[in-house]
Amino acid sequence: MNDWYYARGGQQNGPISFEHLVDLARNGTLDPAKDLVWTATMKDWLPAGQVPGLFDHSSAEASNTESSLTEIIPGSEPLDVMACIKRGFELTKRHFGVIFLVILAYVGIGIAARLIFGVMDNVLGLHKIQQNGSALNILATQFLSIFLGLGLTRIGLNLVSGKEVKVGMLFGESNKLLRAIGATILFGLMVGFGLILLIVPGIYLALRYGQYIKAIVDRDLGIAEAFAYSSSITANNRLRLFGLGLLDIPIFLAGLVACGVGLIFAIPVIWLSSLVAYRWMQYGRRAVQD
Repeated sequence: MNDWYYARGGQQNGPISFEHLVDLARNGTLDPAKDLVWTATMKDWLPAGQVPGLFDHSSAEASNTESSLTEIIPGSEPLDVMACIKRGFELTKRHFGVIFLVILAYVGIGIAARLIFGVMDNVLGLHKIQQNGSALNILATQFLSIFLGLGLTRIGLNLVSGKEVKVGMLFGESNKLLRAIGATILFGLMVGFGLILLIVPGIYLALRYGQYIKAIVDRDLGIAEAFAYSSSITANNRLRLFGLGLLDIPIFLAGLVACGVGLIFAIPVIWLSSLVAYRWMQYGRRAVQD
Protein backbone atom coordinates (compact mmCIF):
# COMPACT_ATOMS: atom_id res chain seq x y z
CA MET A 1 0.00 0.00 0.00
CA ASN A 2 1.40 3.41 -0.96
CA ASP A 3 2.00 6.09 1.61
CA TRP A 4 0.20 9.35 0.93
CA TYR A 5 1.08 12.92 1.84
CA TYR A 6 -1.01 16.05 1.87
CA ALA A 7 -0.20 19.74 2.08
CA ARG A 8 -2.62 21.90 4.02
CA GLY A 9 -2.08 25.54 4.89
CA GLY A 10 1.46 25.35 3.57
CA GLN A 11 2.38 22.45 5.86
CA GLN A 12 3.17 18.96 4.56
CA ASN A 13 1.68 16.04 6.50
CA GLY A 14 2.10 12.27 6.26
CA PRO A 15 2.75 9.55 5.51
CA ILE A 16 -0.79 8.23 5.98
CA SER A 17 -2.88 5.53 4.32
CA PHE A 18 -5.34 6.29 1.54
CA GLU A 19 -8.16 5.26 3.90
CA HIS A 20 -7.05 7.94 6.33
CA LEU A 21 -6.90 10.44 3.48
CA VAL A 22 -10.48 9.52 2.54
CA ASP A 23 -11.52 10.12 6.16
CA LEU A 24 -9.97 13.59 6.06
CA ALA A 25 -11.80 14.34 2.82
CA ARG A 26 -15.12 13.12 4.18
CA ASN A 27 -14.99 15.05 7.46
CA GLY A 28 -14.13 18.28 5.66
CA THR A 29 -10.49 18.52 6.75
CA LEU A 30 -9.25 18.42 3.15
CA ASP A 31 -10.23 21.19 0.73
CA PRO A 32 -10.60 19.69 -2.77
CA ALA A 33 -9.28 22.84 -4.45
CA LYS A 34 -6.77 24.36 -2.02
CA ASP A 35 -5.09 21.29 -0.49
CA LEU A 36 -2.59 19.16 -2.41
CA VAL A 37 -1.89 15.41 -2.17
CA TRP A 38 0.92 13.21 -3.41
CA THR A 39 2.07 9.58 -3.41
CA ALA A 40 5.08 7.83 -4.94
CA THR A 41 3.16 6.81 -8.09
CA MET A 42 2.43 10.46 -8.96
CA LYS A 43 4.84 12.80 -10.76
CA ASP A 44 3.54 15.98 -9.15
CA TRP A 45 1.33 17.13 -6.33
CA LEU A 46 -2.32 17.41 -7.31
CA PRO A 47 -5.30 19.25 -5.82
CA ALA A 48 -7.10 16.79 -3.57
CA GLY A 49 -10.27 17.03 -5.67
CA GLN A 50 -8.43 15.64 -8.71
CA VAL A 51 -7.47 12.35 -7.04
CA PRO A 52 -9.89 9.58 -8.13
CA GLY A 53 -11.92 8.10 -5.28
CA LEU A 54 -10.81 10.62 -2.67
CA PHE A 55 -14.02 12.64 -2.68
CA ASP A 56 -16.21 9.91 -4.17
CA HIS A 57 -18.68 9.38 -1.34
CA SER A 58 -20.04 6.28 -3.02
CA SER A 59 -16.59 4.66 -2.91
CA ALA A 60 -16.87 1.09 -1.70
CA GLU A 61 -13.57 1.51 0.09
CA ALA A 62 -15.01 4.02 2.51
CA SER A 63 -18.67 3.16 2.56
CA ASN A 64 -18.42 1.27 5.84
CA THR A 65 -16.55 3.93 7.82
CA GLU A 66 -18.06 6.25 10.37
CA SER A 67 -17.04 9.15 8.10
CA SER A 68 -19.90 8.26 5.74
CA LEU A 69 -22.31 9.10 8.56
CA THR A 70 -23.60 12.55 9.35
CA GLU A 71 -22.53 13.95 12.69
CA ILE A 72 -25.34 14.66 15.08
CA ILE A 73 -26.03 18.07 16.59
CA PRO A 74 -23.71 18.21 19.64
CA GLY A 75 -25.57 17.09 22.75
CA SER A 76 -28.71 16.05 20.88
CA GLU A 77 -28.31 12.37 21.85
CA PRO A 78 -27.53 12.02 25.58
CA LEU A 79 -24.58 9.72 26.23
CA ASP A 80 -25.57 6.28 27.52
CA VAL A 81 -22.73 5.53 29.92
CA MET A 82 -23.59 1.85 30.47
CA ALA A 83 -23.93 1.25 26.71
CA CYS A 84 -20.43 2.71 26.22
CA ILE A 85 -18.96 0.46 28.91
CA LYS A 86 -20.76 -2.58 27.50
CA ARG A 87 -19.43 -1.79 24.02
CA GLY A 88 -15.92 -1.31 25.41
CA PHE A 89 -16.20 -4.75 27.07
CA GLU A 90 -17.41 -6.38 23.84
CA LEU A 91 -14.62 -4.82 21.77
CA THR A 92 -12.00 -5.87 24.31
CA LYS A 93 -13.18 -9.50 24.15
CA ARG A 94 -13.37 -9.44 20.36
CA HIS A 95 -9.94 -7.92 19.79
CA PHE A 96 -8.06 -9.00 22.90
CA GLY A 97 -5.27 -10.63 20.91
CA VAL A 98 -4.21 -7.49 19.05
CA ILE A 99 -4.87 -5.33 22.14
CA PHE A 100 -2.52 -7.54 24.16
CA LEU A 101 0.20 -7.16 21.51
CA VAL A 102 -0.27 -3.39 21.55
CA ILE A 103 0.03 -3.39 25.37
CA LEU A 104 3.23 -5.43 25.18
CA ALA A 105 4.72 -3.07 22.60
CA TYR A 106 3.66 0.02 24.55
CA VAL A 107 5.04 -1.24 27.88
CA GLY A 108 8.18 -2.66 26.27
CA ILE A 109 9.01 0.61 24.56
CA GLY A 110 8.41 2.51 27.79
CA ILE A 111 10.75 0.23 29.77
CA ALA A 112 13.45 0.35 27.09
CA ALA A 113 13.23 4.13 26.91
CA ARG A 114 13.59 4.51 30.68
CA LEU A 115 16.68 2.29 30.64
CA ILE A 116 18.20 4.31 27.80
CA PHE A 117 17.40 7.64 29.46
CA GLY A 118 18.83 6.31 32.74
CA VAL A 119 22.08 5.30 31.03
CA MET A 120 22.30 8.76 29.45
CA ASP A 121 21.89 10.35 32.90
CA ASN A 122 24.71 8.17 34.22
CA VAL A 123 27.01 8.97 31.30
CA LEU A 124 26.37 12.70 31.67
CA GLY A 125 26.64 12.52 35.46
CA LEU A 126 23.15 13.93 35.92
CA HIS A 127 22.12 11.18 38.33
CA LYS A 128 24.36 12.77 40.96
CA ILE A 129 22.31 15.96 40.75
CA GLN A 130 18.81 14.47 40.62
CA GLN A 131 18.28 11.00 42.06
CA ASN A 132 14.92 10.46 40.35
CA GLY A 133 16.13 11.40 36.88
CA SER A 134 17.25 14.61 35.26
CA ALA A 135 14.87 17.23 33.88
CA LEU A 136 15.94 16.12 30.39
CA ASN A 137 15.09 12.52 31.28
CA ILE A 138 11.65 13.51 32.58
CA LEU A 139 10.91 15.65 29.50
CA ALA A 140 11.99 12.91 27.09
CA THR A 141 9.80 10.40 28.95
CA GLN A 142 6.79 12.73 28.79
CA PHE A 143 7.26 13.44 25.07
CA LEU A 144 7.56 9.71 24.36
CA SER A 145 4.37 9.11 26.34
CA ILE A 146 2.51 11.72 24.27
CA PHE A 147 3.90 10.27 21.03
CA LEU A 148 2.80 6.73 21.89
CA GLY A 149 -0.50 8.08 23.20
CA LEU A 150 -1.27 9.49 19.77
CA GLY A 151 -0.69 6.12 18.14
CA LEU A 152 -2.69 4.41 20.87
CA THR A 153 -5.58 6.77 20.20
CA ARG A 154 -5.48 5.97 16.48
CA ILE A 155 -5.54 2.24 17.26
CA GLY A 156 -8.46 2.67 19.65
CA LEU A 157 -10.46 4.79 17.20
CA ASN A 158 -9.92 2.17 14.52
CA LEU A 159 -11.08 -0.61 16.84
CA VAL A 160 -14.21 1.33 17.76
CA SER A 161 -14.91 2.09 14.08
CA GLY A 162 -14.32 -1.47 12.86
CA LYS A 163 -11.20 -0.61 10.90
CA GLU A 164 -7.92 -2.47 10.48
CA VAL A 165 -5.49 -2.29 13.39
CA LYS A 166 -1.75 -2.95 13.41
CA VAL A 167 0.79 -2.61 16.22
CA GLY A 168 2.86 -0.39 13.93
CA MET A 169 0.15 2.27 14.19
CA LEU A 170 1.70 3.20 17.53
CA PHE A 171 4.27 5.12 15.50
CA GLY A 172 1.99 6.46 12.77
CA GLU A 173 0.95 9.85 14.18
CA SER A 174 4.34 11.58 14.41
CA ASN A 175 3.17 14.52 12.28
CA LYS A 176 0.80 15.50 15.09
CA LEU A 177 3.36 15.35 17.90
CA LEU A 178 4.17 19.06 18.19
CA ARG A 179 0.49 19.98 18.24
CA ALA A 180 -0.20 17.31 20.86
CA ILE A 181 2.67 18.50 23.07
CA GLY A 182 1.51 22.12 22.87
CA ALA A 183 -2.11 21.16 23.54
CA THR A 184 -1.15 18.91 26.46
CA ILE A 185 0.86 21.69 28.10
CA LEU A 186 -2.02 24.15 27.70
CA PHE A 187 -4.54 21.60 28.95
CA GLY A 188 -2.41 20.82 32.00
CA LEU A 189 -2.03 24.50 32.86
CA MET A 190 -5.73 25.12 32.31
CA VAL A 191 -6.92 22.20 34.44
CA GLY A 192 -4.23 22.73 37.08
CA PHE A 193 -5.25 26.36 37.53
CA GLY A 194 -8.90 25.31 37.66
CA LEU A 195 -8.17 22.73 40.38
CA ILE A 196 -6.50 25.41 42.47
CA LEU A 197 -9.77 27.36 42.24
CA LEU A 198 -11.71 25.03 44.57
CA ILE A 199 -11.29 21.91 42.36
CA VAL A 200 -14.70 22.08 40.61
CA PRO A 201 -13.56 24.49 37.84
CA GLY A 202 -10.66 22.16 37.06
CA ILE A 203 -12.96 19.16 36.73
CA TYR A 204 -15.31 21.15 34.51
CA LEU A 205 -12.45 22.25 32.23
CA ALA A 206 -11.15 18.68 32.05
CA LEU A 207 -14.57 17.38 31.01
CA ARG A 208 -15.15 20.17 28.50
CA TYR A 209 -11.78 20.12 26.75
CA GLY A 210 -10.56 16.59 27.53
CA GLN A 211 -11.35 15.21 24.05
CA TYR A 212 -8.59 17.32 22.46
CA ILE A 213 -6.14 14.48 21.77
CA LYS A 214 -8.85 12.38 20.14
CA ALA A 215 -9.81 15.40 18.01
CA ILE A 216 -6.20 15.98 16.92
CA VAL A 217 -5.79 12.33 15.89
CA ASP A 218 -9.26 11.82 14.45
CA ARG A 219 -9.71 15.08 12.56
CA ASP A 220 -6.12 16.32 12.22
CA LEU A 221 -6.99 19.60 13.94
CA GLY A 222 -4.76 22.34 15.25
CA ILE A 223 -4.52 23.13 18.97
CA ALA A 224 -7.24 25.80 19.12
CA GLU A 225 -9.47 23.82 16.75
CA ALA A 226 -9.12 20.66 18.85
CA PHE A 227 -10.13 22.46 22.05
CA ALA A 228 -13.06 24.11 20.26
CA TYR A 229 -14.20 20.77 18.83
CA SER A 230 -13.98 19.10 22.25
CA SER A 231 -16.01 21.92 23.76
CA SER A 232 -18.63 21.52 21.05
CA ILE A 233 -19.17 17.74 21.12
CA THR A 234 -19.21 17.50 24.92
CA ALA A 235 -22.17 19.90 25.14
CA ASN A 236 -24.92 18.49 27.39
CA ASN A 237 -22.79 15.40 28.09
CA ARG A 238 -20.16 16.62 30.55
CA LEU A 239 -21.97 15.28 33.59
CA ARG A 240 -22.37 11.92 31.86
CA LEU A 241 -18.65 11.91 31.02
CA PHE A 242 -18.01 12.49 34.72
CA GLY A 243 -20.26 9.52 35.48
CA LEU A 244 -18.31 7.39 33.01
CA GLY A 245 -15.11 8.35 34.80
CA LEU A 246 -16.60 7.36 38.16
CA LEU A 247 -17.69 3.97 36.82
CA ASP A 248 -14.16 3.38 35.57
CA ILE A 249 -13.04 3.17 39.22
CA PRO A 250 -14.86 -0.08 40.12
CA ILE A 251 -13.78 -1.60 36.78
CA PHE A 252 -10.16 -0.80 37.63
CA LEU A 253 -10.53 -2.11 41.18
CA ALA A 254 -12.10 -5.33 39.89
CA GLY A 255 -9.06 -5.86 37.69
CA LEU A 256 -6.78 -5.07 40.60
CA VAL A 257 -8.49 -7.53 42.91
CA ALA A 258 -7.75 -10.38 40.48
CA CYS A 259 -4.10 -10.36 41.61
CA GLY A 260 -3.49 -7.43 39.28
CA VAL A 261 -3.71 -9.72 36.25
CA GLY A 262 -7.26 -8.56 35.59
CA LEU A 263 -5.92 -5.10 34.77
CA ILE A 264 -4.77 -6.49 31.42
CA PHE A 265 -8.47 -6.73 30.57
CA ALA A 266 -9.91 -3.95 32.72
CA ILE A 267 -7.67 -1.16 31.40
CA PRO A 268 -8.57 -1.81 27.71
CA VAL A 269 -12.27 -1.81 28.68
CA ILE A 270 -11.86 1.62 30.30
CA TRP A 271 -9.80 2.90 27.36
CA LEU A 272 -12.20 1.70 24.67
CA SER A 273 -15.26 2.87 26.61
CA SER A 274 -13.90 6.42 26.53
CA LEU A 275 -13.35 6.19 22.77
CA VAL A 276 -16.84 4.78 22.25
CA ALA A 277 -18.14 7.78 24.22
CA TYR A 278 -16.21 10.09 21.88
CA ARG A 279 -17.79 8.44 18.82
CA TRP A 280 -21.23 8.59 20.51
CA MET A 281 -20.89 12.34 20.94
CA GLN A 282 -20.14 12.55 17.21
CA TYR A 283 -22.61 10.06 15.76
CA GLY A 284 -25.02 9.11 18.52
CA ARG A 285 -26.14 5.57 19.36
CA ARG A 286 -24.69 4.20 16.12
CA ALA A 287 -21.32 4.32 17.91
CA VAL A 288 -22.23 1.17 19.89
CA GLN A 289 -23.35 -0.79 16.85
CA ASP A 290 -21.27 -2.89 14.46
